[in-house]
This record gives sequence, C-alpha cells and structure tokens, in this order.
Amino acid sequence: MKKNGVSSLKTSLVALVLYISLSTVLYGQSKQESVDDSSLVTVEQDIRYATKPDSINNDVSSDRLLDIYLPKDSKQAKLPVYVYVHGGGFSGGDKAQHKVFCTKLASHGIAVITINYRLYLKHNKISGASCRANMSKGLPASGKFNAGLHRAIAIAGEDAVLALKWIKDNAKKYKFDTKDVTISGGSAGAMTALYTGLCTKSSKINVKNIVNLWGGVENNEQIVNPKVPVLTFHGDKDDLISVEYAHSLHRFLEQKGNRYSKLIILEGIGHGGPAYKEVINNRMETIVDFLKGK
Repeated sequence: MKKNGVSSLKTSLVALVLYISLSTVLYGQSKQESVDDSSLVTVEQDIRYATKPDSINNDVSSDRLLDIYLPKDSKQAKLPVYVYVHGGGFSGGDKAQHKVFCTKLASHGIAVITINYRLYLKHNKISGASCRANMSKGLPASGKFNAGLHRAIAIAGEDAVLALKWIKDNAKKYKFDTKDVTISGGSAGAMTALYTGLCTKSSKINVKNIVNLWGGVENNEQIVNPKVPVLTFHGDKDDLISVEYAHSLHRFLEQKGNRYSKLIILEGIGHGGPAYKEVINNRMETIVDFLKGK
C-alpha cells in the first residue's frame, strides 16, 4: 500500500509539472498572439478644429478639440476617415473616454478622429430634456423631443459639421480620403452622428457611412439623406434609449430603398458599458467590413 501510495504521489507530481509547463507555454503563446493595438497607432491630441466657444468658460469637454488616431506605416495613398462622437447625454463625457475603441479601429488602417463639442445640457439645466426622459419609453407620440434636447442635438451637430470641414481642410496633411468619411458615436454621440449624416444638408458634409451605437433619431421625417448606409448596434435591454429607435430607423431606411443599412440587436445587453464591451471584443470586424462595403 505504501509503495502504491508513493507511486501515486510521483505520478501526480509529474502530471502537475507537465500541467504547469504546458500552461506556461500556452500563456506565452497567447501573450505573443495578443497584439498590442497601441503599437500600431500614433495619436495626436487636443487639436483645435474650430474657434473656442464663448459660452463654455474653461470647460475643455465642451471645447472644439479633437484627437487623431493614425495607423503607423500605412502604405495607403489615402486613409478612410472615421469620426467618433462620444456620448454623455449632452451634459457629460469627453473624447478621451474611448481610447481603446479608437485605437483598435485605427489599427485596421483607418484614420480615427474623436471630437469634443458643446455640451448644451451641461451648461443649461432644462427640466425634462434628458435622453432618458425622452427616449427610454419608446418613440415620442408627438414625434418631438423636449425643446432642450432638440436644441442640444442641433448644437452638437453644428460642431460635428465644423469637424468635418476641418477634415476637408487638412486632408492633404494627414492623407485623409474625403470621399470615404464615416461619422459615428455612442448614445448622445450616435444621435449627433445620425442628425449630422441623415438630417443635415450642407456642402461641407461628405458622409459615406454612419455607425450608430445605440442612438436614435427624433423623428424619421427629419431625414433628408435616406440613402446613406447606416450600421446600427442596439441592446434589446437598453433602458435609457429604447431599442424601438433602432427598429424604427432601420424600417424607414429600408422603405426609402436603402439596401446597405444593417441592424444588429445585441441580445440581453443594456445601454453603455456592456454594449461597448460587446462591440470592442466581438464586433470590430463587423464595423470594418461594413466600412469596406461588405
């Protein structure tokens, strides 16, 4: 019995050593295979794209500044451009919040630009103007948001147009392809992107695609550019901006003959953090393919 016990102990120790060795090898492989996206990208921060607004005091998050994420050693003659507008209910947030998302996307050979913009509801406290108050329970029966929210979207859209103009003016310096510009955002940023790309007519705008991360349009009848392809991600458990906005927008675009728009419902996922995590970890290739027209 004692001999058998010693033998069993030796066998167990050998198995343990083999397990540790194998785990170490596999861990080393996984570390090598996991590419640090930041090593593939250069970043330029706090570039002014338009004059400082008089109304913001010293609030940097409401200033007209942008960051650029550029792929290193790109052999492309011109870079497709992806403009990202952060969320925060038009009362908070900052372009610096989404470094991981922007870096990962830029590593695919895309110039990613993220902007700060005037946060109207941060500097103007208006009862009933929040996104939650207007959008959590579905589409507004009147077809209209609170006037304060409507104003906040329009002001953010004005700054987004200025950022697009800056891209046009600086295309040669950064090798921007002004015929391949996508505007995107999350939550309030997505609302801004949709408003800018779908609901605004301007010679300064040349939007090829929109990537809508759980945003929405106040009223589909506002849309004047229904043929712009829109990729929408929206969680079906979103309790801040109802998923009805995603379904309504997609149906409307289809009815207008937009064959290139796509709707992806994130099952069991709510607003904000969990949705970002899902997109960053599992859906980046979907975004890249969409931008390439696949």
